[in-house]
Amino acid sequence: MENNGIRQPMNKRQRFIRFMRIVAVTLVTLWLLVLMIASTDTDDLWFSLMIVSALVIFFVTIPITGFWLYSFIKAVRRRTKTDKILLWFHIVDLLMCGAVVYFANQPTHKCDAFIMAQYCRGENAFWMRNTVAQYKNMLPDSTELYVEIKNGTVPQSDILSERDMKELKRLLEDFCGCIGIDVNNYSNSSYSRLLFRRIGMGMYSFRFYDHPLSLEQQDSLNLKENLIVFNDSTVFEYGSGAFGSLDFPGKEEFLEKFCKMTNS
Repeated sequence: MENNGIRQPMNKRQRFIRFMRIVAVTLVTLWLLVLMIASTDTDDLWFSLMIVSALVIFFVTIPITGFWLYSFIKAVRRRTKTDKILLWFHIVDLLMCGAVVYFANQPTHKCDAFIMAQYCRGENAFWMRNTVAQYKNMLPDSTELYVEIKNGTVPQSDILSERDMKELKRLLEDFCGCIGIDVNNYSNSSYSRLLFRRIGMGMYSFRFYDHPLSLEQQDSLNLKENLIVFNDSTVFEYGSGAFGSLDFPGKEEFLEKFCKMTNS
């Protein structure tokens, strides 16, 4: 410990506090670094897991956060060698917090029925329907193709060639703005799906039906908590994954406003 340029010996309590400050700042910096990297990925799975893990081990997270805040205040107020070093780490941590907030609020990290409705119009709708029809026709009899693009890699398939898969990736990313496809040519199949966005463990998808749905069929589908009928051949679907509610987030609000728009 330094006082007016004179180094004074630290007692056990002071040594413990300095040790915990260093540990807290190190752990927070590493956690924020991983979180920032995860926030740049359009797949929110790892980002969500980082947040959930911090909440699950709250008995560790809360004390670490407390020591980090204490260390930040001390680093600003005092000017020992340790404080000066830790202050730089605190500044980096704050910058990474800002980066996480920025990346997490990018459009690809958000989704709801309003975004899907806005996207599923005009040229986008043409390319999405054209892509599912094209790849459904390419499949051998009684087969299914399920592809989800992760980290920009070209997925492999036992059904289609590598060239076809590269073209599929190009169509999905550059023309459809989607992250995956689910098509099959079974006799009982009535629709194909394009995977739109994955938010956490939840997946938002477009269902494209082969034939127009009757009003009775539309009403029946709308009764299901995870589906929203957009028109007579397009349905929005939400899958919550292994955990979470099956309900389509914001479904009632969307249907209320959508009905007003269509009736006006």
